[in-house]
Amino acid sequence: MTQHQAGASDEFDAAKIIVETLRKLERPQQERAMRFASESLGLKNTPAASAVESKSKDAAPARPIGASDQRPSDIKQFAAQKAPKSDQQFAAVVAYYYQFEAPQAEKRETINLDVLANAARLVNRKRPTRFVLNNAKNSGYLDAVSAGEFRINTVGENLVAITLPGAGNEGGRKTSKQKKKKPKKTGAKKKK
Repeated sequence: MTQHQAGASDEFDAAKIIVETLRKLERPQQERAMRFASESLGLKNTPAASAVESKSKDAAPARPIGASDQRPSDIKQFAAQKAPKSDQQFAAVVAYYYQFEAPQAEKRETINLDVLANAARLVNRKRPTRFVLNNAKNSGYLDAVSAGEFRINTVGENLVAITLPGAGNEGGRKTSKQKKKKPKKTGAKKKK
């Protein structure tokens, strides 16, 4: 078998796995999964990405996998459900809420420091510093759209929809900070 044939086989095997996995999902979930995968791999101009981008801007944005069917009544309730542990996670929660969960009249594609500060006020959280949105971008949860305007990205969507409420640290994963202690050697001291 030539290397070209092996590569083609690998591509078709990968496609077969993708198709089998997506076949179990409903159409909107399939489209979101394809979009997430395409964005995660940095692929552009794929049929899945093109289909998602060509949707009408008037249509409500697709809700990410893991989004609940029961919408929270307001940002305070949503933030309480998600229980962000850091200001960066809170920024992702706010961006997610306004893009996917907010009532139609409150929906917005981007957030800025004023939106974040107002959300903090509404949920009785300490006012965020001016660096929080940039820190959330550096953490990989948001993308900068223009000066001071940020949009949630796939990583942020997954954090809010799937990971939160987390186990108490930034990524929601449990970590062990305790090192295993080596057993002490017991016995008589050697004579010199």
